[in-house]
Amino acid sequence: MSHTTPPAASRELVEKPERVLRRPLLITLALIWPAQLLAVVGSLSGNAQPQIAQHFHTTNIEWFTQTFVLVSIAAVPFAMRCGEIFGKRRVMLILATAGITGDAITVLAPNYPIMLVGRSIAGLYGPVVALVMASVRDLFPPKRVAAAYGTITGSIGVAHILSPLLAGQLLDRYGWQSALWALTISTALAAACVALVPETPRTATTAKFDWLGGLLLGGGVGVIVWGVGKGDAWGWSDLRTLGCIGGGLLALVLFILVELRAEHPVVNVRMFKRRSVAAVLAGPSLVQGVFFVSPVVLTFLALYPAIPHASDGLGWTMTHTAVVGIPAGVITTAAGVAAGLLLRRVGVRALWFSSAAVLATGFVLAGLFHGSAGEIIGTGTLIGVGGGMMVAAVGSMIVSVVTAEEQAAANGLGALLYQATGVITYQILFVVLDRHSTVMRGTAFYLDEGYRNAYFVLAVLVGIGMLLALAMPRIERPDQALSG
Repeated sequence: MSHTTPPAASRELVEKPERVLRRPLLITLALIWPAQLLAVVGSLSGNAQPQIAQHFHTTNIEWFTQTFVLVSIAAVPFAMRCGEIFGKRRVMLILATAGITGDAITVLAPNYPIMLVGRSIAGLYGPVVALVMASVRDLFPPKRVAAAYGTITGSIGVAHILSPLLAGQLLDRYGWQSALWALTISTALAAACVALVPETPRTATTAKFDWLGGLLLGGGVGVIVWGVGKGDAWGWSDLRTLGCIGGGLLALVLFILVELRAEHPVVNVRMFKRRSVAAVLAGPSLVQGVFFVSPVVLTFLALYPAIPHASDGLGWTMTHTAVVGIPAGVITTAAGVAAGLLLRRVGVRALWFSSAAVLATGFVLAGLFHGSAGEIIGTGTLIGVGGGMMVAAVGSMIVSVVTAEEQAAANGLGALLYQATGVITYQILFVVLDRHSTVMRGTAFYLDEGYRNAYFVLAVLVGIGMLLALAMPRIERPDQALSG
């Protein structure tokens, strides 16, 4: 892909810092909510899933989240390309509007299939997070980029604190519809915040798209997820299961080949030829995806009832669950902000490995101890420390190993990878849970062995991500890399 900047965009690049330097704090505050809305989506919609599953009597509740994420994955490369052509702010506003529309269809849906249609449309909001992170480099002077990344990503803990409390009050008092209406309002608020941010420079010289590459990417991931989800029902050696997984992998291989030959690829896969970029995007993206989907285990553990020999849930109200989760949310926020400050003094590679090790330890302990509020607070705090620092470190690693021209593409690719690993991890978790479940009145309830094994699977996946990340070379501190 050519990164030649046209004259108009070039003038904008020169003028932009002069306009932005006078208001970096306001821009940071405006970007926090749009960047954290996916965490709010995970809380409001995720915590509503047990009620939705029982309301519509479905054993396929995982697709309530999966449809949203799969559309997000397919849309990310096109959204990033549109951001280069038309400006990131303009694209974010369009996607946020689509998200509001999808949220409204979801809450008004008369049946589960139509609800999934609404969730699919709402998934178009997903790329906004990648666009926000890609905009940071355009909107802040070099010396403030690392701090802006740390603040914006580290603020995820605030969403983890406030949105579960809101979800608790709404779900316990008014039911799942109220939580989804709150989600619609939250998306509208994110659109309003984006409207306050200056437009970013347009860096693309042509409006051409690689539609084939985008279809192969979205289709490949979607077919793999479907095959993994049906593995237990069909049998893992069944030709249908093997065909879905194999066909999806083949589509991804073809996607890489198409992108290498495309004049204007949706994803710049050539960046993977550089060891530093490949290592930073591979292992950390896997761990980040695992961290973001991990709360689903606690959601069903806490909110499902305790039924002898049928369900080993704790039977808590959503409000009680949210209160128990407050310490973890506070710690996640503090850890993210602390990581942003530490990155000025310590190596980002060492910080990331330390945080990933803490995260894996937290998952192991959560698998062993999850029977009381005290145990969940203790393990959740440990998971929050590791997750908060890890998320803050990932963005800084990316800006340290790519050029300014590659910033948007690298952030888009990173978001694409962690969403893809997240959606596959999510499906794996439900496969593990379903192996130790009981179906009553059309709803699957889970036993303790399923919850324990799900946490162990999360720990193993973090370990795999750490092994992949061993290939990372020494990485400069973000402030050094950006100043240089």
